Amino acid sequence: MKKQTFALIDERLVEDTLYLRRALEVPEFPVKKPVVSPGEGIGSVLRDKTGLWRMWYTIFITRDPQKDMVGCETPMALAYSNDGILWEKPALGITKDPIYAEHPNIVVHARMKDKNGRYLTGWGGPAGMCILDAEITPHPCARKRFTGLYVDFPIDVIGGICIADSDDGIEWTIWPESPVIIGSPDTQNILIYDEDIKKYVCYLRPVIHCGMDRHANRKIARCESEDLVHWSVPRVVLDTDEFDAPGLEIFDEPGMRGARGRNKQFQGISPFIRNNTYIAFTWFYDAVKGIFTNELIHSPDGINWKREALREPFVADNKPEGFRGKLPVPFGSPPIDVGDTMYFYTSNTPYGHHEIAVADINGSVVNRKQLLESNEIYLLTLKRDRWVFYQAGGTEGELLTSPINWEGGGSFCINANIEKDGYIKVEVDDIYGRKINDAHLDEINPINGPIDDVDIPITFGPGPKTVMKFPLLGPIRFRFWMKKAKLYGWSFFHPVYQK
Repeated sequence: MKKQTFALIDERLVEDTLYLRRALEVPEFPVKKPVVSPGEGIGSVLRDKTGLWRMWYTIFITRDPQKDMVGCETPMALAYSNDGILWEKPALGITKDPIYAEHPNIVVHARMKDKNGRYLTGWGGPAGMCILDAEITPHPCARKRFTGLYVDFPIDVIGGICIADSDDGIEWTIWPESPVIIGSPDTQNILIYDEDIKKYVCYLRPVIHCGMDRHANRKIARCESEDLVHWSVPRVVLDTDEFDAPGLEIFDEPGMRGARGRNKQFQGISPFIRNNTYIAFTWFYDAVKGIFTNELIHSPDGINWKREALREPFVADNKPEGFRGKLPVPFGSPPIDVGDTMYFYTSNTPYGHHEIAVADINGSVVNRKQLLESNEIYLLTLKRDRWVFYQAGGTEGELLTSPINWEGGGSFCINANIEKDGYIKVEVDDIYGRKINDAHLDEINPINGPIDDVDIPITFGPGPKTVMKFPLLGPIRFRFWMKKAKLYGWSFFHPVYQK
């Protein structure tokens, strides 16, 4: 049986609403302590078909704790888990440098050569990789099981975006074509294979942009490739605007020199494709406060991004409740489904960007080592595909969907949370919004609360109630009437379905 899911974060699904509120679902924080420590979320978390979880993450190593940026290295470490909660750090013994002695699970470090004698990395290290597992995400240009994209300055070549691969996720070999994109885009650089367009997609800081002299590159660009080697010129697809903050000619960010455009910026982005929609957690940076929040945004094509109307944070200090810290950094990999729950991972630290940029800025921090090693990795969760909801209160509200091309028959369920004394009623309409009465579709049973489930079956018909299965083909619409309820989306369970 094939499941086809429609989540209402995708605004293309909604034609019109009446008396409804669109809002973000708040993530849950089920484990009130870090699952990996220390570590930063520049990396990837993947679970393979055997149930083994792998987390590649960044560690900060400070050779001289009393200095500022001098001597800071960013090796990549690997941890394993069987459930996504309890993680083990294997003793791999890859490096003999005593500075790494506390981290025996490091797989790629600074000034490292691969088995062919070519440098994988430069003086600082890779600062994490965005990794594709060909067993999970088949893609045409995989040379080994794991393919990783990262920014570095390998000692024997010019710096930029590099590609490396691995059979086991431990021993990595740099592609001879690296760097495949020349330049130094900071923070996490994302690699996605988009099956719909049959291309690889990379999200990075732009190398061509306005304000080059001001280093105003805290915005997001996108480029594409058919072979992972030859890439289009990155184009800017996401930036802040006047609703976030005015443009400034003069603004000295602590630890930096000169203005970088606005004092609200996109430090990075962690996007993925789910249910034919691009979804992303942004690293939204307040340069005055020196803090990050994670905004939830979406796009139909990965180019034209939409932000929620209120631009409220999805993750921030104490959101969800108890999740404290000033710099939440989400991993560059998609959420992982565990039953009816989505797992995703974010690192955080009690220190802000200003404090990390300028060690001992106010005398409260002993040294840079204390700052950098304060990063820890946490688990956040959501019920499956509950990104946003449309909510009705005590007044009945209505939602009309855009036309949906129905294919192949199958049962119909909704993802909803209905309070006591609340309900959701469903009507099936034709493309012109006219009610369909054929095959007992005029006898669909309402869903009454209280009920909270990601797959609530819709039943219909006289006598013993059966799960509604569509006997018709072609475009249809749904019309939902709601009271004291939240609707997140719906699913079709197809006995046979091919996209």
